[in-house]
Amino acid sequence: MQDLLTLWHWVLNNPVTYSLLAVTLMLFAGFISSVICKFFLLSIVRKFILHTNSQRDTQKKDLRITRRLANIIPVVTVYFLSQLIPGLSEGLVEAIRTICGVLFIVNITMLINELLDTTKDVYARKHGSKAGSIKGYVQIGKIVVSSIATILVIATLSNKSPGIVISSLGAIAAVLMLVFQHTLISLVANIQVSSSHVIQLGDWIEMPVANISGEVTDIALHTITIRNWDNTLSQVPTKNFITETYTNWQPMFASGGRRIKRSFFIDQSSIAFATPALAESLDDQRSIIGDKIADYIRQNLALSVNHGITNLGLYRGYILSYLRQREDICNDMYVVVRQLSPTAEGLPIEIYCFTSNVFWNEYEETQSQIFEFMYATAGFFQLGIFQRPSGRDIKGHLPMELPKLVSDE
Repeated sequence: MQDLLTLWHWVLNNPVTYSLLAVTLMLFAGFISSVICKFFLLSIVRKFILHTNSQRDTQKKDLRITRRLANIIPVVTVYFLSQLIPGLSEGLVEAIRTICGVLFIVNITMLINELLDTTKDVYARKHGSKAGSIKGYVQIGKIVVSSIATILVIATLSNKSPGIVISSLGAIAAVLMLVFQHTLISLVANIQVSSSHVIQLGDWIEMPVANISGEVTDIALHTITIRNWDNTLSQVPTKNFITETYTNWQPMFASGGRRIKRSFFIDQSSIAFATPALAESLDDQRSIIGDKIADYIRQNLALSVNHGITNLGLYRGYILSYLRQREDICNDMYVVVRQLSPTAEGLPIEIYCFTSNVFWNEYEETQSQIFEFMYATAGFFQLGIFQRPSGRDIKGHLPMELPKLVSDE
């Protein structure tokens, strides 16, 4: 016991040793408080901040938030112990106060940033991708928090008022605006894009100038990430969606109708007036063209004397009736079969309608079925589909035996 008292008096009489011992005790107390806080704060964070009891889904989040909270407690503990322990030099107390102040600001900033990230994740999980991305706003919040923290750290290190630090920064405001000009432009663009809901996660975006066509996967402050249909990723500056032209296909999916707009060419030499022989030929094909279409053709043939009904006119009416009878064609939208200006390749007949199959596979299947049917039935109306001469066409006009170019002699 006497030896301990002697050692204690020696420590008290030696300022350096006393200060080292005091700092060691403060650090040890801070470490103990950190361990205790991590143990108790984990369940509190999971229950009241993340609103879940699942350990698997939120393990990384709750550990990060708990670590940020637990890092604040040791700093506060060391700060108050430095004020309570007597005999410490003013320089050491001031140094501990400054270091604790900086660490407190840094940890509070990291905690707020972590809470902002958690808010973004919880929002996305509850509302889904169609509610809009708040990642841009979260990044704006991080920039604001980090800027305030930087000013407070500078004020703490220089022992000046934050107002004085801000006033001194005003002298270099022009330089700061030059350095952060892209951030400021992206900030305004992100607010416009997010507030007007012109782009949301999951939208199909096309930008022909940049050869981009794909799904929006991320909306950040500076860039919008698009996964193209060939599984490549493209990052487009947010401001480009304000200044450049692009196409958002998402309203098409919401409307429930996707447009089919394609034409094929009729051989103009095959166009002729409809005759009774054509009517009889079509009547024999009732099983293929249908009873309603056959009756429509017979009724219109009666007008051929006064109005000159052609086989192409009957065919257009037939295709129009065929489209209206399909269940996957939206009859509450435009359904048009029209002629375009004739060309050297023939007379274009354009199909303009909307199908309820808005997804790619079903859309292409519907479009293929329509045009395959049109190609197959054009011959019933004595119409020819135009195409450029191929090898088979040329072969039919060649002699059976080619002349010999070299004699046998």
